[in-house]
Amino acid sequence: MNLIENEEFNAKKTKTKKIMTIIIILIIFLLIVSVILLYMIYSIERNTLKLTIDNKSTSFASDMFVLEDDKLYVDIRGFAALMGYETYNGDYKSGRYSEETSNCYISSTNEIASYSLNSNTMYKKATTNEDYEYFDLDEPVKLINNKLYVIEEGIEIGTNSKIQFNSNNNQISVLSLQYVVNYYSSRFENAVITNSRANFNSQKALLYDLVIVRNTDGHYGVYGIDGREIIGTKYTSINFKEDSKEFTVTTDEGKMGILSANGVTKIEPNYTQIKQISKELNYYLVSNNNKYGVINQNGNIIIHLEYDKIGINENDFNANGIENPYILFDNCIPVMQNNIWGMFDVNSNQILPLEYDEIGCIGGNRVNNSNNVLIIPQYEAIVIGKDGEYGIINSSGREYVPIMLDSVYSITSAGELKYYMTFTRQVEENGQLVDRQETYDLEQYFEEHVVENTQNAHNNENTVSNEVTEQNVISNEVTGQNSVDTNAPTNNVTNNVALNIV
Repeated sequence: MNLIENEEFNAKKTKTKKIMTIIIILIIFLLIVSVILLYMIYSIERNTLKLTIDNKSTSFASDMFVLEDDKLYVDIRGFAALMGYETYNGDYKSGRYSEETSNCYISSTNEIASYSLNSNTMYKKATTNEDYEYFDLDEPVKLINNKLYVIEEGIEIGTNSKIQFNSNNNQISVLSLQYVVNYYSSRFENAVITNSRANFNSQKALLYDLVIVRNTDGHYGVYGIDGREIIGTKYTSINFKEDSKEFTVTTDEGKMGILSANGVTKIEPNYTQIKQISKELNYYLVSNNNKYGVINQNGNIIIHLEYDKIGINENDFNANGIENPYILFDNCIPVMQNNIWGMFDVNSNQILPLEYDEIGCIGGNRVNNSNNVLIIPQYEAIVIGKDGEYGIINSSGREYVPIMLDSVYSITSAGELKYYMTFTRQVEENGQLVDRQETYDLEQYFEEHVVENTQNAHNNENTVSNEVTEQNVISNEVTGQNSVDTNAPTNNVTNNVALNIV
């Protein structure tokens, strides 16, 4: 190799080294960039909220979940729709069609669940049952993004699902009731959750880690999902009640009792019928030989088993917002014997004797499209009836208005209930006495003539006005601006609210 060739070789070698160095630097640079990109992608993905339903990745609206004070809030209607529920504005229990956005309810084939803004209480009702179940949440329903949101627990109860939020990876995992049923049906061959004997309540017990089972001789019991026995398989039927987490059991003798979710006997099986009517008081409606009474969780008698009916038919008063048809205003228990009504308080005291034909006003003279009335909520007042006339008492049995009214009813106006009462009085016309029915705005009458502070009337009965003690009180006191003469010309009417209903 001559000198020229040697120089060319060295030059090529040097150039190759430079190229290799550049390539290595580029590779290192690309590796660094790739690592940075991968880290950025990982960080973005880690900080992006993800949702799976029944172990399947699911897309959702960006504002469906909101984290406030380390609590996960969920858009009620948005999430329910994602779970296959129908959703509506308004309050289901009101019995009227309303688009008020401060309330909403969700509906499935089996159940309706309802929520109210700023309320910690939600309720559910099975489509095949007239009784409501109430649930107390740790936080009230909130208005966020102009929509109603509820904490994780509230949406779990409403949609019958199990929700797990992992804040470390921003992952929300949801399991539907049907998924849970299918999962455990393969692990408990004797589980009563998928066969013809299964019912919706039996399935819901799974959401609380409980499995209703049936042995070969047809008796039922309860197991935990870990396989341990909680209630022995010795009952002819078992039914789960979600709000109290209790089981109603029936023996071979046809007697019913109550057992808790941990298998403790709360009420011995001594009754042909039994159900809880107050979770707070632990009161139960029981019956034997077609007679009804009320006992507490210790089996002590609150109301003796001697009545034909206890509680009112809630469906007769759909627009009245009755929370508990058995205990009105947390104090009054209506009882009926031989078609005559009376009332006890929750301390077993009789506050209304057995002498009334009705509790609530269903009939009477009234305008069209009016609602039946049992209670006037803002005054803790209850309507009672006798011999075709009606009166009003407070939640302690004290008389507000004597038995002398033709009717008490409500009208839905601008999404709100307005309450009215009608009364017939005699007036002189052309030298003769004639009957004239007048209509009174009940709220205005109460404010002006009955109580000074109606919200505390049950604690301070001295606030009840003495003007409501005589049969002539309405005709003497509630005339002029408080009354509407249904026969008078409109220019003589000064009560504009009452005028709207005539």
